Amino acid sequence: MKQAKIRDWLEIVGIFAVVVSLVFVGLQMRQTQEIALAERGWNNMMAEMESRSAIYEYPDIWAKGNAGETLNPSESVIYTMLIRDFNSLQFYRVSSFLALTGDESAMDVIIGDTSGFLFENPGARREWEALRATFRRYREPHVPGAYSSRFEEQVRAQLARLDEMHRSNK
Repeated sequence: MKQAKIRDWLEIVGIFAVVVSLVFVGLQMRQTQEIALAERGWNNMMAEMESRSAIYEYPDIWAKGNAGETLNPSESVIYTMLIRDFNSLQFYRVSSFLALTGDESAMDVIIGDTSGFLFENPGARREWEALRATFRRYREPHVPGAYSSRFEEQVRAQLARLDEMHRSNK
């Protein structure tokens, strides 16, 4: 009888220890996610600053290219790379956020920023469209019918909405 009570108490203590350890693991996981989100934010900020430093280096080319003005061959190469960097930054911001959180609603801000910039800058939009066409042209032969970019689709959908709003406001 006494031995059964001791066994019952030991079982209760064991269950309590398992529950406490699970709570501890849960707290550790939440802290790890918070640290990862903070690091992602820092990395995004650093990537944006690095991207802007290239624009600071070539402000005249950036302004002419965004306005859709004619660029000489050297300026065109620089502008193409600036837009490619912009595209990559936005794409990886979306990808890293989704990989870390799985929350698709927050990426609407990035899609909105991207499409808004392209909508307001016709030269950037043309260059972005050419870049995306190049991606499709060179990727499609390797994976026929499978090239799809959700990022691109969502930016295009938002651009179509902005275009429609602009037409209806005229």
